[in-house]
Amino acid sequence: MAAVVVAILDRDNWSANTDIIVVADITRRRLTWVPRDLWSPLIHDRVNAAFAKGGGALLLEALAGLGFAAESAVCLRRAASEGALVDASVSVPVSEPLDFWYPLTPTSLLQDGRIEVSFRPPRERLTGVRLHQWIGARTMVNGQGTDFHRMGRQIVFLRALIAQGFDFHRALSDPELVRITGEDPLPLLARVRANWRMQVHDWVDDAVIDGKMVLVPRKPKPWWRRQLRRLRDRLKGRRARSISMARSNER
Repeated sequence: MAAVVVAILDRDNWSANTDIIVVADITRRRLTWVPRDLWSPLIHDRVNAAFAKGGGALLLEALAGLGFAAESAVCLRRAASEGALVDASVSVPVSEPLDFWYPLTPTSLLQDGRIEVSFRPPRERLTGVRLHQWIGARTMVNGQGTDFHRMGRQIVFLRALIAQGFDFHRALSDPELVRITGEDPLPLLARVRANWRMQVHDWVDDAVIDGKMVLVPRKPKPWWRRQLRRLRDRLKGRRARSISMARSNER
């Protein structure tokens, strides 16, 4: 297996939490967004605190304990990603009207002041602060926003960046803002394409541990339920083929 972790810190210092955690499985051509609030028994905290507690090595170990094994990690301070995107312009598809509350600045708190930001179908051209609003906005005006919606928009954004040939090496231009653990992950990451499978790890449940609202892995379905679902799907397929053949014979 060849897998790499890419993490971006939510503040511009090495003691900050990792706001975005993505596991790139090169062998399976798949990128998985790991929720930052996922509970890690190893560090007895949310997984996004692992890097601040023990650097890239502890982040890799904590993720492995949750089923996301990888050989190397590249962690970026916020300034690295912001610098790479400073003059970026990307068009993203918008499937439905989106309205969010957003802090007055990308790094301030919502309770200290907010503005309403909106995105409208069918597409939006993202530049400057609009780009950061798309990536980071979480609280919807109707109160229904979640971190999973935010990660879904990040997937849309990344696909668009890759498709237009964005130069991701720009995020690595200042070595003081980048830390790599393990073997050099860049040759593997260079193989990622826009048509790869990109998904959010959402097989989780809400929980409260040590007074913190966190996410915990959801128990897998019993084997017999998986088998029953597969049998049901096969029967549906056979029925559809039978109906199609019957209609063809009638003609």
